[in-house]
Amino acid sequence: MRRLRRRMGLRRLAFSALTACFLSAASFLTPSLSWAADTRPAATQQRRAAPAPVRASTPAQPRRATASARTSRSGNGRQHVAHRSSAGREPRLRDSSQDLIPVLSQDMRASLPSDPRAACLAATRRAEEIHGLPRGLLTAIALAESGLHAYALSIGGRAHFPQTEEAARALYTSAPSGRSIMAGCVQVNARVHARNSTWPLDPMASADWAGGMMARWAAETGSWPEALRRWHGGSPASTQRLVCRVRAKMEVTNPDSTLFDSYSCNDNLAERTRRNGAAHLATAQRQTY
Repeated sequence: MRRLRRRMGLRRLAFSALTACFLSAASFLTPSLSWAADTRPAATQQRRAAPAPVRASTPAQPRRATASARTSRSGNGRQHVAHRSSAGREPRLRDSSQDLIPVLSQDMRASLPSDPRAACLAATRRAEEIHGLPRGLLTAIALAESGLHAYALSIGGRAHFPQTEEAARALYTSAPSGRSIMAGCVQVNARVHARNSTWPLDPMASADWAGGMMARWAAETGSWPEALRRWHGGSPASTQRLVCRVRAKMEVTNPDSTLFDSYSCNDNLAERTRRNGAAHLATAQRQTY
């Protein structure tokens, strides 16, 4: 009986020791499990909130231009730049006159001769220098367009040659709204480029605008004949005729020029064009001095 009781006591003691060990192990593991339970959602939430990694992009390679940019500088430091690239279309300059005309002071305008042909000649020569045009080109264009006359007007196809800017402005502003107007030294299309303004009758302004446009188109196309065609708004088929007309004038304004020598022109027509241009240029030069 005693032995039985002793065995029962030993079993109870062993069971108590085992229970104590189990409870001790449970108390040790419980904080770890609760820590894992507390931190796992936070880690998961953090991973969900983290932004996706950004893949580094390779920098775009610059386009390789096949024609150089032209930069011209006016006397006041204002620059005009045009670009051309075969890889894609570069931003084009706007056609607005004020985007292409260097700032003109009153002293510059006051220095112009009073004679309309002399004033046009002085303005085109100045614009050629400022915009980097071949010598004599813009003067030849003015000879072909207006006979080198600062205030020439073509209203509805009818030509007028006022002797003063005031008289030209009166005709200009009184023209019917439905009539086309080509105005000034280089015959600017006033209905397109000079709405509600008479700036084409200012020879310096119109010559500088034309010089800026020619320089821009030559830089974009790499071709002065193509720039001339764009100036006239003609089709590619008209390039030969337009170039020959201006070439004959350039034989007067710059006899040493070889700019359009690659074009074959009708000598009989060219001779008449040269004589006409030479007469107007001589008149302008007489009035200049």
